Amino acid sequence: MKPIIFCGILACVMGISAPMAAMASSPEFSRTEEEWERLKDNVLEYEEIADLIHEYNVTVQNNQYEYQEFLNDYGTTKTDVSDEYLKLASDLESSKSGGDTASERVSDLQLELQAKSLREQADDNIEDSHTYYLTYAQAEDNLAMSAQSKFIAYYDYQLQIEEAEASRETLEDAYQLTLLKQQAGTATQAEVLTALEAVQTQENTEATLRQQMENTRQSLIVMLGWNGSDEPEIRDLPETDLEAMEAIDLEADQQTAVEQNYTLQINERKYENSATEAKRDDLAKTIESNRKNIRVSVAGAYQSLQTSKLSYEQALSDQTAAARDLELAQQKWDAGMITQYELNEYRVTAETKELAVRRAEIDLLQTYETYQWYVNGLASAE
Repeated sequence: MKPIIFCGILACVMGISAPMAAMASSPEFSRTEEEWERLKDNVLEYEEIADLIHEYNVTVQNNQYEYQEFLNDYGTTKTDVSDEYLKLASDLESSKSGGDTASERVSDLQLELQAKSLREQADDNIEDSHTYYLTYAQAEDNLAMSAQSKFIAYYDYQLQIEEAEASRETLEDAYQLTLLKQQAGTATQAEVLTALEAVQTQENTEATLRQQMENTRQSLIVMLGWNGSDEPEIRDLPETDLEAMEAIDLEADQQTAVEQNYTLQINERKYENSATEAKRDDLAKTIESNRKNIRVSVAGAYQSLQTSKLSYEQALSDQTAAARDLELAQQKWDAGMITQYELNEYRVTAETKELAVRRAEIDLLQTYETYQWYVNGLASAE
């Protein structure tokens, strides 16, 4: 089952045994009953990943707790934070013993140095609650992007397994053909053993891929609030939205990426909080570099998307050609012009091209999602 909903980060669990990750971050009134039911069922849908990360991811919950602790301990503005540093410094200085023994003098000196460090932090401070909020929001989006990638990787492993199985079938056919040749006296025992070894190696490859797929599945569901031993139903990948890709306005998206970028927003806030000219000049240079790098990063993601789109279109073309060749081969086999083995080769090729289309589609989805995340705040700014 998906995690049961609780009200608040530190909600009490009454009569229910559930892992810490099962506690929802948001109060119950923040979502409709239908929304909560969808998050609570034992079904994982691609579209709900970001919501599951927000509600049940342990790192996100810890960050939310730490953010509330920061607000309670330091306040919201830069001045609040600096004043708290100064208060802590005064408290340390007040706690000095003033004694004459060696240990007392050493202890007082340590307290004095700590107080001095806190006063320097107060003078240099450019942080406030908003910079912390942006940092945690950035971390949450990075986790959501990572979970989406794992979801896609889970299906990519399934596809790799199907490809490996198709290759094994070809190798098994080759092995059987080698056996027939050996019986006819045209193949050696060494060639038979080599063909058999190739089959066994492919079987090992399949086993490795299945383990990697399971590892990915467990990592994904744990990120989203389940236990690693749970078995939620994992729904299909979303369909590739070619129309949305065609409608992309790169220049507009670059501007949006600049406006939404977390790193840039954090540095801009620090610039506003800077008290010295030197610090402001340094941050101004960083901000200008951020803006340029964000545009370059989005442009690179866009080019990757276009490359993936071309690969997908080529895979579709290759699949059409292979299907046509298989149809002709079937006609030749019906007419007794080719052997069953040759017909099987055409069939395997057609199946391989079909799998290639699915792989290209998965790659296209991944590059499109990456592009979208870059536009929405996660483009590299450094």
